[in-house]
Amino acid sequence: MSRPATRRAFGVRDLEQFHARMLELLSMLTAPTEPAKYVAYTDGACLGNPEGPGGWAAAVFAPGNAESWKLFGHLSSTSNNRAEALGVLGALEWVPATSQLKVHADSELTVRILQARYKVRANIDIWDVIRRTIDDKQLQLSVEWVRGHAGDPCNELADRLSKIGALNGRFEDLGEGFDVVPLVQSEPDELVGVQPRTDWEREFVTSVAQQLRRGRALSPKQQAVIDRIRSRGASS
Repeated sequence: MSRPATRRAFGVRDLEQFHARMLELLSMLTAPTEPAKYVAYTDGACLGNPEGPGGWAAAVFAPGNAESWKLFGHLSSTSNNRAEALGVLGALEWVPATSQLKVHADSELTVRILQARYKVRANIDIWDVIRRTIDDKQLQLSVEWVRGHAGDPCNELADRLSKIGALNGRFEDLGEGFDVVPLVQSEPDELVGVQPRTDWEREFVTSVAQQLRRGRALSPKQQAVIDRIRSRGASS
């Protein structure tokens, strides 16, 4: 009787390779030292998901876009979800303690775990380090989902960096056209004080915020929903 094929473990060296790469980046780049409000776009890639080579990435921007850092690293055998999570960890480890950090990611799973809307059921080793890093550094973290491959230049930068990482490439492989900065989007006045609680409410508020930024007014029905969410928050 033939023995069943042994499934090759993947991801066992991810954290080891990640930390080695972070030390290398610290020797190559000048990391920020002052606590401040930072913005990061993160991503992850895996060529042959799962088990294939992968890359993690984080494009980190200082306040006012005065400075930016393009971070990425190679993983010899991983998965998309592990690489995505390591991209977030890269941003968390890069910014100084007590900083505020807003992470933009196109992985819905990653975003919802960071928002505590999903429980961690896999890749616990990485998520434990993420939580510990947030707590130990006393970081104020916020997170926003961004649609992938939809023309956001900073998301495209993070995507490109993660693929360079998967190919075990170098900074020189980035090419031209990626000297980008995040668009600063203030909260529309109509949504000040609105605190959505459910998944539907969050998606609704995100949708109407985009609508307002395009210059389109709320319909009476939309306004009624916003007023109801706002009044509930004020009375709680």
